Amino acid sequence: MKQWLIKAGNTSVQDIPVYDKDGVLVTNLADATEIKFQIKEKRDEVTPKVEKTLISGIDVDTPSAGYLRITLTPTDTGTTLSVREYFMALQIKWSATEIYEIIIEIETEKTDRLRISQDIVQ
Repeated sequence: MKQWLIKAGNTSVQDIPVYDKDGVLVTNLADATEIKFQIKEKRDEVTPKVEKTLISGIDVDTPSAGYLRITLTPTDTGTTLSVREYFMALQIKWSATEIYEIIIEIETEKTDRLRISQDIVQ
């Protein structure tokens, strides 16, 4: 299973495609009222270690293309998170009744894993 692999203390950017339940690329991302990306130590943890939103860390540059760009900063990857494996989740809300939990794809493989590795300078 692929992971989002990040070197500790580095900026990391990932473009994530968003598909509906039928496997069709979602092209109305500009209409979303809320988008949340979370990193947690445990899958069922209530309070995330890192949370990115449309206001901070998530961009929808080309909403009709069906991709979100998530940016993790050096503070996220080197201070807030330590070297280890985490779980990640993505939620998109269009209305009070239309909320999707999105399965994340990294390099065309579905995953919920994010790993911070040591940044070794040689």
